[in-house]
Amino acid sequence: MGSFFTLATYRIPLKKDITHTRSYCPNCNHELGFLDLIPVLSFLFLKGKCRYCKQKISPRYIIMEVFSGILYLFIVVSLKIDFLHITSFEIVKLTYITLMFSVCFIIIGILKETKRISAETLIFGIFIQILYITYLYILKINIYRYIIYLILMCILLGVTQIIKNRSKNEIKRK
Repeated sequence: MGSFFTLATYRIPLKKDITHTRSYCPNCNHELGFLDLIPVLSFLFLKGKCRYCKQKISPRYIIMEVFSGILYLFIVVSLKIDFLHITSFEIVKLTYITLMFSVCFIIIGILKETKRISAETLIFGIFIQILYITYLYILKINIYRYIIYLILMCILLGVTQIIKNRSKNEIKRK
């Protein structure tokens, strides 16, 4: 997941495809092979450099891969899921948590790189939140804290859009 997060963090602000275009070196644009895509190990074996152009690879890749791996391991352990006897509710809950952490990782990564919050990623998070609230509502499970999360995400999206519109208006005035 960490490898995908860094890919998304790099490509979303550039409005590039994150699902159908293979990974490539941002320096030489060479498409990465299977061995180049093994999380953490490929970074270590290649000594933090591109196999093709020998340029240094940003340490954010290995940091994101290691950190996300540890976080997801922590999530699975804390949920105490028995994968031999997993229920559909546990699958949905794990999927929801994975998607929401993914949204958070990507938003934080883009914010760090561009000093902007990705509205598209926030909208995806809001969509996931609405789906999960609907699922919990159907099961008659308490949804109030998830509604609070949804409201906070909508407020953040609104603030992001206000800032974006003000920036556009300032550019037009100049």
